[in-house]
Amino acid sequence: MRNLLDNAINYTPSSRNQPGVVTARVVTDPFGQVLLLQVENSGPGIPASERELIFQPFYRSLGHEADGSGLGLSIVREIARQHGAQITVDALQPGAPQPGTRFPVRFAPLALPQGLPIA
Repeated sequence: MRNLLDNAINYTPSSRNQPGVVTARVVTDPFGQVLLLQVENSGPGIPASERELIFQPFYRSLGHEADGSGLGLSIVREIARQHGAQITVDALQPGAPQPGTRFPVRFAPLALPQGLPIA
């Protein structure tokens, strides 16, 4: 979670006229009994051609001044996998001048006693 938030903050430009926005939320799906963690930012977005590449160790998008080694998202993906979750990346508003990015982390269906709903 921390790595996703750090990335969102580091890759979201902010100016006096247009502050950057980072949003984190946890959503439950009572029908699929799935927990979904989402981290969104209002940054420049990630081209579709790079969306799988960003999860590879040491991969860094060109044109960004953010510090880092390119390991963060590969570590996030591995930690998610170890917890039975999957992480993906989506554009918030395809085609917009600043489309933003969403990283949903979908956890496997929750194992609850029969008849006990998700709160």
